[in-house]
Amino acid sequence: MVEILDSTLREGEQTPGVTFSVDEKLTIASLLDEFGVDVIEAGHPRVSKDIFRGVKEISNQGYKAEILAHCRAMKEDIDVARSCDVDWVGIFFCVSNRRLEQQFRSKLDEAINLITDAIEYAKDQGLQVRYTPEDTVRTEYTSLIKVSKAAIEAGADRISIADTVGAMIPIKMYDLVKKLKSDLKVKLNVHCHNDLGLATANSLAAYDAGVTMIDVSVNGMGERVGITSLSELCLALYCIYETKNNWKLGMLPELSQKVSEFSGMNISPNTPIVGKNAFLHNAGLHVAAVINNPKHYEAFPAELVGRKRNFVLDKMAGIQTIKQKLEQMEIAVCDDNVTKIMHHAKSKEKGNVSDSEIIGILNNSEIQMPVFQ
Repeated sequence: MVEILDSTLREGEQTPGVTFSVDEKLTIASLLDEFGVDVIEAGHPRVSKDIFRGVKEISNQGYKAEILAHCRAMKEDIDVARSCDVDWVGIFFCVSNRRLEQQFRSKLDEAINLITDAIEYAKDQGLQVRYTPEDTVRTEYTSLIKVSKAAIEAGADRISIADTVGAMIPIKMYDLVKKLKSDLKVKLNVHCHNDLGLATANSLAAYDAGVTMIDVSVNGMGERVGITSLSELCLALYCIYETKNNWKLGMLPELSQKVSEFSGMNISPNTPIVGKNAFLHNAGLHVAAVINNPKHYEAFPAELVGRKRNFVLDKMAGIQTIKQKLEQMEIAVCDDNVTKIMHHAKSKEKGNVSDSEIIGILNNSEIQMPVFQ
């Protein structure tokens, strides 16, 4: 059984230009809990007073989901997180040679001591710990194994594999996770960024290789271009892998719209599952096939995610599209009406044929009828 960690309230709020109020965070957290995520990453409480208040209030709502706070490998961060009543802390520290040399001015053993001290301290405070060697996939493997084993020895409950800059491809992610799973006796998470548009694919490859928890955010929000999308990941797991999680998939449009509203980030029409075009069919051949059986051109039914399919009437339209439109508008479906609308649609260079155009066409008795070959 795969578990889902939603990071909309932490990673999502790192989206350039996005901030959430405490009330907005509570609304989002409540929707996520009702949807059925396993862990809500509520934020980094030491960043600001309002983030602290948001994390603390979310932690005390009595949600089914467990609550995780983001922390540096610092006792001060852990103390603040603990005072928020969270269940988990997510401690992160990069140990790649480049970061150690150029940013931290530290040796690997020094970094490991810092990390393990923080993990031991968090465990002493009664917290569960996820350790993330940030930029995991570009970290030298010997360093990665050394720090991960030390973290586990110190009490880390999970190790998170982070594709921090979205540089992986699925087959390499699969191979890395397989190798880590063989070398580390601990549960593994994965956190994938979407810089090359591969976050969902890499997350699924990691799941194939054995991770048991996947990080996501609503609408794929996050640093730069974001991380794995909640809706994409859950639908892929449900439809392709036939996972049996009790997710309320029909809530996905509501979740997406609410986060879009609060963040001020519009949902692109071609966004999978929740975008305007997700169940909007255009070409005449497609429409005819979908009317016969939606499975011909839909990987999953619109109703599964609380959506409805519809059809576009433009120059790509066929007879079935026009007939369907007339039926929706409760207008007589006769050859004369169909032919008039077909002629107008085919002669329109740009744009869709609107309902008002259809009414105007059918009310114009003087329109010249074409002959279609």
